[in-house]
Amino acid sequence: MSSFEGHERVRSLEQDPELAEVLAEMLRLDPDGSRMGSVIDGAGRHLLDPAHTGRYLWSQLTKVEKTGLGTAVYHRMQRELGLPDGLHLDFMVAGHDVDMKFTRGSNWMFPPELQGGLCLVVRADDASGLWSIGLLRVRSELMNAGSNRDGKRTLSAQGREAIHWIHSNLPLPEHALRRLSADTVSSIFAKASGQARTEELFLQAQLTPITTADLSAVTMQADGVKRAREARQRLAHRGVLVLNGTRPRDVEWAWGLGLPALEPSTWMSVRLTPAQPGHEGTPAIVLDGTPWCVAHPEDLEVPLPTAALA
Repeated sequence: MSSFEGHERVRSLEQDPELAEVLAEMLRLDPDGSRMGSVIDGAGRHLLDPAHTGRYLWSQLTKVEKTGLGTAVYHRMQRELGLPDGLHLDFMVAGHDVDMKFTRGSNWMFPPELQGGLCLVVRADDASGLWSIGLLRVRSELMNAGSNRDGKRTLSAQGREAIHWIHSNLPLPEHALRRLSADTVSSIFAKASGQARTEELFLQAQLTPITTADLSAVTMQADGVKRAREARQRLAHRGVLVLNGTRPRDVEWAWGLGLPALEPSTWMSVRLTPAQPGHEGTPAIVLDGTPWCVAHPEDLEVPLPTAALA
């Protein structure tokens, strides 16, 4: 942003104290964007219903479900942030009526009755894994000339420049199935049972955080976590250690092996091997008195000791 644009934004806030108050309150409610990121992700998971459908991408939603994604975000946002109902618009923020519009694209549709009102604009796309939220005073001069049959209009380039971004292009919570290649996902879902698909997921997505949503999708069952616990036992003979962020010892092992930090709700798999010449300087953990480290691709599979299964 140029110095001129920065001065213009400050001046617009000074000229619109209601907008400035709403902006400040939204930042107070969610200073780092983690709450809204969870809201958007949760809305998508609710509609995907992975435990019953095996779906994991928003592109797999039906046309009606995609239309309902914005409504799902609105309801979860109101509940998560504790926003009361608005008098005429969606909710009250800092004592002011505010509407909310959601898009998976790059623009929003504004009805004629919203002209002059405050609107929170949210955009999110699970393909890019990014989301944003901003605040706008809706004005006719910020709209494109054309409209649909309901009189709804989109923002012009000038209108998009007028958005006060609260959080811009933040990452959505990661899910392993979204980041794996199509061939890899196909090989996982080709397995006949939920248990087999879970084990294939841990084999194919090593060193990748795996969420309960991933487990629900591959098992198509509500007990995906149970399948992960069983996979921990069943993959040990191949030297694969399945870690869970709710277990303090697993978190300690992940740290000792130099792996990415384990979040409480995530799982991660890694193939280990007894430390040998050629592994000098590699982070290691001690299992049954023997140091083990992350295996190289060329290392032979060695069954894990019983200490890894407790």
